[in-house]
Amino acid sequence: MNAEELCQEVIDIVDDPSYEDPADILKRINRSQRRIADLLLLPDLKDGFDTVTTGAGIEVNLPDTFHKNLFHARVAGKDIEIFKDVVSMSMAREGLSTDSGDVAAVAIKKGILIYQKIPAAATDIELYFYRLPVDMVFLPEVTNPDGAYGNDDFDWAIIHDACVKIFNRIEDRMEGPKANTIAHDEMLKEKIAILDVYCKEHGEVYPKRPSSNLGWLGAR
Repeated sequence: MNAEELCQEVIDIVDDPSYEDPADILKRINRSQRRIADLLLLPDLKDGFDTVTTGAGIEVNLPDTFHKNLFHARVAGKDIEIFKDVVSMSMAREGLSTDSGDVAAVAIKKGILIYQKIPAAATDIELYFYRLPVDMVFLPEVTNPDGAYGNDDFDWAIIHDACVKIFNRIEDRMEGPKANTIAHDEMLKEKIAILDVYCKEHGEVYPKRPSSNLGWLGAR
């Protein structure tokens, strides 16, 4: 389904005059798409790539498109080590250092990339990661969901997530159990479980040279 079709499904299901504006529903399904991308390693998003450049310190902002799971990093054509967090990198390297030298390791702290050591000259670090999904739009042309193109379960997960949020607000004003909220939440959970299997079958990507830290699950 494309953006218009997704919006119309949500409007038809909710069937409430307060939720009939396609522009408003589009914002909601884009937020739903982002929430699903937060939960899963969606295959269409693993093509994230960008380059950052070192400065005088040990950190640089991550690219705006970065979402999670840095799985590969290179400097001058050479793979460098990725740590799951700054604490792990600090422990392995006996503390963070401001010493000069070639960049050999990186870790993520919120929206920042921490690197060790500091090269004498500005150096590019190539990063490969799961990117943020691109928001759907109506203009200049209607676009599709971003994350698992053509996957019906992904489309319906977006729809059910949007319906959960809308029905939760509608049913806040009513007495008794939130029947529609609960129903769509259950259907959302079913779709997420199916998508989790789908993502694994399509090759979730983790660091090619992970650190030796136990419990490694990728740099998220």
